[in-house]
Amino acid sequence: MAAIEIEGLRKSYGRLEVVRGLSLRVEQGSVYGLVGPNGSGKTTTLSCVLGLMRPTSGSVRVLGETPGRLHRLGGRLAVVFDTAIAAPQLSVRQNLRYLARLNRGRELRDEDELLSLVGLTKLASARASSLSLGQRKRLAIAGALLARPELLVLDEPLSGLDTLGVRQCLRLFRSLADEGVTLLLSSHRLHEMQEIVTHAGVLLGGELRVNGPLDEVLGRARGRYRVEAQPLDRAREIAERTEGVDVLPTDARQELRLHVDGDAAARLSRALVEGGCELSVLAREEESLQTVFEGLVDEHFAAEARA
Repeated sequence: MAAIEIEGLRKSYGRLEVVRGLSLRVEQGSVYGLVGPNGSGKTTTLSCVLGLMRPTSGSVRVLGETPGRLHRLGGRLAVVFDTAIAAPQLSVRQNLRYLARLNRGRELRDEDELLSLVGLTKLASARASSLSLGQRKRLAIAGALLARPELLVLDEPLSGLDTLGVRQCLRLFRSLADEGVTLLLSSHRLHEMQEIVTHAGVLLGGELRVNGPLDEVLGRARGRYRVEAQPLDRAREIAERTEGVDVLPTDARQELRLHVDGDAAARLSRALVEGGCELSVLAREEESLQTVFEGLVDEHFAAEARA
């Protein structure tokens, strides 16, 4: 059984459709990154999945339950939203004890174990109001982990964190994954997400444009090159005639984006120089979520221009 199954999810506000036919599976034991820019539909998708918002159409199952019956899951599901909430007048330890009382009757983690897990042991006596943003987020995660959930959903867990805070949270997510906790992370921080996820989906304009295991998603960037040459129109004509080279759609005005097979890069370089172009850059692009996303953005705007 998948931890989360979404089929044909749509959400509209009047004529504005913000999630468009989204389908995906989050397998148990995976770390799934739902990535995309702000406004791409990530939080709306999570709100529909968690029963906080009613979708216009489509179906959702979370650990086998529909969004309207998630209360049946008890402590098996935990959620941490972008805004970390804690009782500011209470200490870190007192916050955990308060949450433990709310979870009475369930098998709970020891509070010292939790504090160590999220790196807040030395701040156990500090008031929540004195914590930094990253520390408050880690406290919220500690509270979410009290009942030993099978599935942890985090909306923008790295938002607003400095470099140290990001490192600390990534280490925490790795340790949870090692314990077998399934993680669904929603974020616009593409570079950092690539370090932790096993599977990824890229949302753009409410559509899930790419979805699958991380290596398959990154494979979309394989063979992509960036070219800067003058005159650019002449360079484009030569690239279009070169065997093994496809000119990709892009809204960039000072460069070309290409897909290059095998040793075609060397042939293209020679053809550009022999064709009278001043070649300043012919570089393979990194296989990364950022590169995949930029390629999708290029395709999106090129399609809009043709429409």
